[in-house]
Amino acid sequence: MKRIEKILPKTLRAKLQIALFAIGFLPFLVMLVYIHNLGEKRLLDNALETYHIQIHETRQRIGEELLSLGKEIHFLASLDIMDDMIVGDVDKRIRQILLQKEKDLSLDMQILALDTEGKVIASTADTAINGASMIDSIREAKEHDKSYFMTKKHIVMFAPVRSKLKEGTLLGYLCMAYSFSNLQRFTVNGKGGRSMLYDPVGGVKIGQIYDDRLLSHIAEEGKDYVGESYLVLHEKLQGMLSQWILVYTVPKAVALTFLDTFLLFLWGLFILGIFVIAILSLWVSRRILEPIATLSQATQSIISTRDYTTQVAIASEGEIGELAHDFNVLISETNRAFGVLEEENRLRVLRFVQLIDMLNHLIKTEKEEECIRVAIEELQTFMPHQTFSFSTEYPKESTGEDDLRHTMLLYTKDFDRRTESFYGVIYSNSEREGNDPYEAEFYRSIATMIMLQLDHIRLIEQTREVSRAKSTFISLMSHELRTPLHTILSSAQYLIGYETLSPTQQEKVATMESSAHHLLGMINDILDLAQIEAGKVQANPEAQSSEEIEVLVAGIVDMLGVLAEQKGIEMTFENRLPEPVQLIADTRLLKQIVINLLSNAIKFTEEGSIALSLQACGEDICIEIADSGIGIDAEDLERLFEDFTQVNRLADREEKGNGLGLAISRKLAQLFDADVMLRSGGEGLGTTAVIRLKKS
Repeated sequence: MKRIEKILPKTLRAKLQIALFAIGFLPFLVMLVYIHNLGEKRLLDNALETYHIQIHETRQRIGEELLSLGKEIHFLASLDIMDDMIVGDVDKRIRQILLQKEKDLSLDMQILALDTEGKVIASTADTAINGASMIDSIREAKEHDKSYFMTKKHIVMFAPVRSKLKEGTLLGYLCMAYSFSNLQRFTVNGKGGRSMLYDPVGGVKIGQIYDDRLLSHIAEEGKDYVGESYLVLHEKLQGMLSQWILVYTVPKAVALTFLDTFLLFLWGLFILGIFVIAILSLWVSRRILEPIATLSQATQSIISTRDYTTQVAIASEGEIGELAHDFNVLISETNRAFGVLEEENRLRVLRFVQLIDMLNHLIKTEKEEECIRVAIEELQTFMPHQTFSFSTEYPKESTGEDDLRHTMLLYTKDFDRRTESFYGVIYSNSEREGNDPYEAEFYRSIATMIMLQLDHIRLIEQTREVSRAKSTFISLMSHELRTPLHTILSSAQYLIGYETLSPTQQEKVATMESSAHHLLGMINDILDLAQIEAGKVQANPEAQSSEEIEVLVAGIVDMLGVLAEQKGIEMTFENRLPEPVQLIADTRLLKQIVINLLSNAIKFTEEGSIALSLQACGEDICIEIADSGIGIDAEDLERLFEDFTQVNRLADREEKGNGLGLAISRKLAQLFDADVMLRSGGEGLGTTAVIRLKKS
């Protein structure tokens, strides 16, 4: 090792010259090696791709020829002249057609006609053929749903011959024995490569390759073989010859001819490049040496202004060793500073993630005790070195300020009195070292999160109690009022129906009955609203066809039509959907909504018309109730859906309401994912109520 160190240059100039020479020489050498090795692979890949294209074209040509011959044999079998088979082709017309077809095709083949027993009726050859064995082969092929079979030397394609005179009676078969020698036309045999059609099952070989031993490399379908001397490509044929393989063998030297020529040129260029690179490295080293020396001086100046105590062992000598020493010191110091910053950032991000995780667990709690328990468990999880406990007693006055930094004082709000009161304290029982100014802030953040959740829990519970009290009060009062109201109504109806009253008395009793009816309707609406808010009204949304909705709305129109007739209002209903669709609705609640909205339209329309329609609105389906009544200003449309809300000019009318109908209708619709909206052009321009339903 020491001998090698003595041989290596120690001056920056010599090392730089060697480095520059290597920078220019090595890439050139790498490129040469790359072309020598990977270049060969690229050329071989391109050659394989080209030969595969030729194989694919040959496969296609063979398949097209066999397919064409199959169509020819079926065409001949369908000719009317084939009925001569019945009389044994006495006038030889079938044979003349077969001879002409064989002449037209100009292929090594034999076409013959057999009857159902295997007797040869007509043939293009004088050689006798065993028709019985062919019939057996034909029957076996038909069992496998094939129209061909193989012999040792032929592909025999056949087609059934059916009588045109006897309603399709099978007369026999027309067969074409296609000789394998015809396939010789699809093989190549030249300097660029040789090909062979090979049947591994029957052992038939058509064409030739350079060495039959290369056939041992075609066992795996689709995998080419690249040997020392040859490339072997193979693909299976399709159709009738699906068990045959087309094999291509190409001399490797033929595929690499271009590479060998190019490599020879590169080697010559490489020798010339060595001398050029050597001269350039000497010149460039002189140009670079002075800037490097200047860089070394600048580095020393930067280090002198900082207190760097870290020492780096440098084994090199000369200027490069001094520069490496200065640079390592600078990098070491920078890395150490970045390491500290990264660690601090990591801890702070970890604390932040832990706080978020703790908040996610806290907001899921519903009880104050559960909130405190979850908070202590979470604190214990991400600070396992500490022990946490909770106490409802305020810390003693003797507790030092340093101890209070690690405690979490909890206060809760009294929303009625708008005050805060002490709730408890979470202690951290552990010995703490150091004085991190951010630690107290961290504990205060956790305490704030806990207090917010405690206030949230109390506020929710308070809201629930108020809601329960309101619902209970409304239900009790409504039930208490309904009984005397029914008594008043019954008494008023009895007086009107059975007692003899003066006109003045009848008017007074009628006013009493009307007021009682109005009050009873208001109580029923209040009960409906209370049940909805209490969650006691359950929706049962189901898929309904638009035709069923049409029947429902039409029934409501008929039911309320009497009220419209009494006021002289024309009321119509139209289904504008081009075809039936499926909707999601609760028919019971939908019926109540339509009745409410249609009753409002009749109530606030003195004259004119009310038009109901079932139509598409965007991706949904709408039921629209358009009246020509008093209309509503734009700023009042949404306000009417609030509980107990009426527009002033509507409240002054004789037909008063309670301001709950629209609110109840919208809340009922929302139970089955529907909605209720109002549209109006303004006062005196009528109003359109819209029920928007979702498609199934």
